[in-house]
Amino acid sequence: MLLTWIHKTEEVLAQVFLAMTTLAVFAGGLGRFLGYPLGWSMDLATFCFAWAVFLSADVALRQERHVSVELLARRLPPKGQLGLKLVNLGLIALFLLALLVYGLELAYSTRFRTFQGIPGLSYTWVTLSVPVGSLLLLLTTFQHIQQTYRRLKEAP
Repeated sequence: MLLTWIHKTEEVLAQVFLAMTTLAVFAGGLGRFLGYPLGWSMDLATFCFAWAVFLSADVALRQERHVSVELLARRLPPKGQLGLKLVNLGLIALFLLALLVYGLELAYSTRFRTFQGIPGLSYTWVTLSVPVGSLLLLLTTFQHIQQTYRRLKEAP
């Protein structure tokens, strides 16, 4: 139940952040065109885009909609395909663990940096998208590992 709520919230936030990115860029361009540049528009777009990228990546991973090259995998027997998928998911999990650790370090190191156009808003709110997104992606990857392992054990 909690996971369902998290997934639904994540999807809604990804959509909202993507829409806000588009609106902020449009408002900034329109403001410049009219001679009234909006100094905060690109900062808001950066914030929203960073969050949209990571949240959307997890939604896509959960639905298995990421790009994949299956030229080699399709030539393997079913157990080989599942084994290769497990290796791939393991590598993804290691990468996400590294991204989580370095993302936390990045978020901590940017705690005193603020946006130029939005004084008082720490840049940490943007960089937190890296560890939070990595953690969500890691949880989804572990779910895929568990499902794939189960299928591998059941395969003839």
